[in-house]
Order: sequence, then C-alpha cells, then structure tokens
Amino acid sequence: MSAAPAFRSVEPTSAEVVALKAKSNLASVSLGSKIVSFSDEFFAEASNLLKDEEAVFLPEEFTDRGKWMDGWETRRHNKNYDWTIIQLGYPGSIFGFDVDTSHFTGNHAPLVSIEGANVSEADVEKAQFEEILPKVNMNPGSHHYFVFEAPTKVYTHLRVNNFPDGGIARLRVYGQVVPQTLVANADGLVDLAFVGNGGRAVACSNQHFCSPSNLLLPGRGKTMGDGWETRRSRTPNHSDWAILKLGIPGSIEKVEFDTRQFCGNFPPLVTLHGTVSEEDIPTDDAQWVEVIGGVPLTADAQHYFDVSAKDVFTHVKFTMYPDGGIKRIRINGRPASS
Repeated sequence: MSAAPAFRSVEPTSAEVVALKAKSNLASVSLGSKIVSFSDEFFAEASNLLKDEEAVFLPEEFTDRGKWMDGWETRRHNKNYDWTIIQLGYPGSIFGFDVDTSHFTGNHAPLVSIEGANVSEADVEKAQFEEILPKVNMNPGSHHYFVFEAPTKVYTHLRVNNFPDGGIARLRVYGQVVPQTLVANADGLVDLAFVGNGGRAVACSNQHFCSPSNLLLPGRGKTMGDGWETRRSRTPNHSDWAILKLGIPGSIEKVEFDTRQFCGNFPPLVTLHGTVSEEDIPTDDAQWVEVIGGVPLTADAQHYFDVSAKDVFTHVKFTMYPDGGIKRIRINGRPASS
C-alpha cells in the first residue's frame, strides 16, 4: 500500500484556502455525490456532509432521537470507530479537504482520517481503500483545511473515518474532475465546459451573490442561488465577465445560455469569446476571438445559438453587459482530439 501523500494544515484566512476553493468540490451533492454506506447515523444523516449550503444551528429543533444537527452525527460510546463511504460526483484528483465541525461543540468527532479508492460503483463494497489523510485532530465548531503538496491520484470513492464517534457538519473535497469517459449529448456533441468533462471557472470580475463555477453544473438548478450573479453596477459602460477553462480543447458548434429563475436580474446583452492558452488563466495579452457577438437575453429562458467559427479553443470568456445573473452555460462542440 502506498504512503499517504504529504499535506499541511492551513489557516482558513490563508491565500491557499482561497486557491483551494477555486477548485471543484468533488463531494458536492450538486455534482451527484452520494453516500454509499455508513456504520451509524443515529443522530444525524451522513448525507448532510455533502450539502452545498453552510451548516446551520437551530436551537429549538429536536427529533425523537435528540438534538437536530445539520451534519453527520453517530451515537456515543463507540468502542471502535465510525465510518461512511462517499461516492464522488465525478472521479478526480484531490488538492485538499475542508473537514467542517461547525456547530458541533460538545459532540464533535475528535479525530478524523480519510481513505480513497478508484473502483466501479459495483465493486465499492469490496474495494481496498488507501490512506489519503492520516488521523488528524478536530476542534469543535471549526473549519479544518488540509492542502496536499501535490494533487493526489484519481479517486472515485472516499471513506471518512470518525474516531471514535461524534459529529462532522460538512466535508468539502476540493479537486479537479478527471473524466474516465466524456459525457456526450444525444446529438453526439460534447459540452466542452461541463464540470463532468473537466471544465471549470478560473476567473471572474465579480461573484458577489454566487460563483461562476455554478454555470457548469449538471441540470438547470433548483434556485437562483445556484447560478452566477454579480452585484449591481453603477458605472457607465460596465461589464462583468467569467473565464471558463474547457475540460477538453475543441471547436464550438452550439451554445446555450440559460437564465432560468433570473427574471428581474438577467443580463440584457452578452458576448462569448474564445482563446488558446496553456495557462489556467490566460495572460492579459491573450488574443480573444469572437464566438458570439452581442446578443440579448430574456428572463427565465434557454437561449440557443449556432456557431459558425471552427477554431479550436481551450478557454471561453462570457461577458454580461452591464451585470446580472445567469444559471447555466453549455459550450457544445467537438473535442480537438477527435
């Protein structure tokens, strides 16, 4: 069995945490992550670990088993330890963790370790898990950030070990999706920017209300809060933009802009440009090619556009004039390798 990768604990206010949060949360329920099995969830369900929302505390809320807690909490007096197995939304390489014990004060897990495996869904129960994060101390009511010196190998499943018992509010698994197979549309085109194909948002002008990473999630979302929305601008000729790194370089044939649930705050006009860069974030002198000129959007609607240019791009830049919010962007095309 290989040794656990080198890691370090970092402060929540550090620049390393800012960089970590720019990665995809592979354990997000929005990506399809789910609990496979667990040893115990007497007080609170293991599935709470995967919620996108921050944990909350409701002082007056109780269940027939005790205090309601927004996390995973097992019963007391375990002579061994508790565990839960998580299937990641997509296979990926891990850059770091946030093990969050928010609101668990006299009942938090004192020690936690995390193991990983790369197996099919059918074989997970007999998988040989290997240590990724060795036993680390947990403090009550705290975020615990751990950053790896180098990204890990690709994993599909994690086993979170809780020594000996207690509660954990959330687990964030920050990493990069590494597709095992590309997710294709019915027409044979591939959404080059889709998170499941390795796409990610790498830069933006503003994310006051919600992150541009949401633009690449599966489905059309549940609320206005899982799109990208910027603050209101008061400056003449203002624009807001987001740069998306495609999971696979390719040529673009069809684009979709979805303003679902953005009714009084959708952008009146948008553009899309593409470029080629070996960097995560293209340099300031990058040459951006127009893919879609200024087109108007409407409230709560899917907008479809055909693209005539056949250039191969690694990144696209979506710009809103002057500001606003949008739910999803689909960059459908053909991978350059094909």
